[in-house]
Amino acid sequence: MRNWLVGALLLASVSAKADLTLSSRYEYIGGENKEELANRLLLHSRLSAGAGRFTVFAEGFGDFDGAKEPSEERRSPHRGYLQEAYVELKTNSSYIRVGQQAMRWSDSWVVPSLDVWTGRRYNRLFFDPFADQLTHSQGVSYSYESESFGLDLVGVSKMAQTYYPEPLPETMTSDKDSETGYGGRIKINGKGIGFTALAAKAAEKNIYGMTANYAFEKAVPKIELGGSQDNSVNADPDYKDEYFGSLGVDLFLGNFVILPMVTFYDSGRFSTSSHDYKTLYYMSMVWNPNRHDLQAQVYYNSVNQDAFASLSYGYNVTDWSTLTGFVQYYEGDGDTLFAIYKNMTGGSVVGVRFEITGNLPF
Repeated sequence: MRNWLVGALLLASVSAKADLTLSSRYEYIGGENKEELANRLLLHSRLSAGAGRFTVFAEGFGDFDGAKEPSEERRSPHRGYLQEAYVELKTNSSYIRVGQQAMRWSDSWVVPSLDVWTGRRYNRLFFDPFADQLTHSQGVSYSYESESFGLDLVGVSKMAQTYYPEPLPETMTSDKDSETGYGGRIKINGKGIGFTALAAKAAEKNIYGMTANYAFEKAVPKIELGGSQDNSVNADPDYKDEYFGSLGVDLFLGNFVILPMVTFYDSGRFSTSSHDYKTLYYMSMVWNPNRHDLQAQVYYNSVNQDAFASLSYGYNVTDWSTLTGFVQYYEGDGDTLFAIYKNMTGGSVVGVRFEITGNLPF
């Protein structure tokens, strides 16, 4: 990926349109089990440089954590993390991107969803802002967009990975599994109605689904339906088929944005009694008038009794600095991911974050 960054710097040097954003973030996080879960500095950078119809984009962050034992338990060593690095060729109604890029076909926080090409950093316990919790695939994408119709075509050379904390395996991908994928999505918009349909082969999974929404003045109800078949080496034959449906609504109430959603999930063969039914409840809320930024999340799995909640309040001290305090809560039993979070933290964490951001157009 070094060649991507060199290319970005060369393009920026000959372009009249370039923008560099740098930010540094310090966090101290403590939990019930351990007084110090994280004592870290994160350096984030984003570079966008354009010349004519071409754009080079690169984004990543570095993590330097003084809490050695907890960071090793989370598998979050001192290192840099590349989020995106791609070249884009854009015309009036379409563009082609080559490289590592965000291709989110669902904006759902809850998994399962139709977010086909995105992985998650579950090893970082949701400490990071949501964008930094995601990992992205490498490949080529083509997108066409008009007022009423859209088309996305994707070819992936390396799938995004999902990472887990100890004692789980670092990833659930076998060395024998494919890391490539391809797929397509159509989008139809008109008179407040939005509809998408997609089909994809992502690594060893065949995935298909659709979404629909309708935009009222202050509410956007939406539905997402999907299914998949897992053909990976580690897949349980009785649970390789998955089906899900999500119902939600985006509410815009003054300075408040509230997003409640419920997901019905089932894996297993319809021809047998082997089924794994789950209902997942999720709601997020954002309130950000002027310099204030209040955010909340609640998640609950009715079968596993898994739960997660977070609350954060940030204040923009200046136009370039923000001070944030936050609390997070985990609940779970057995060998589930949230039970591991609970054992690792004691059930709840408290943290403080100070961030400085600067922008340099050149």
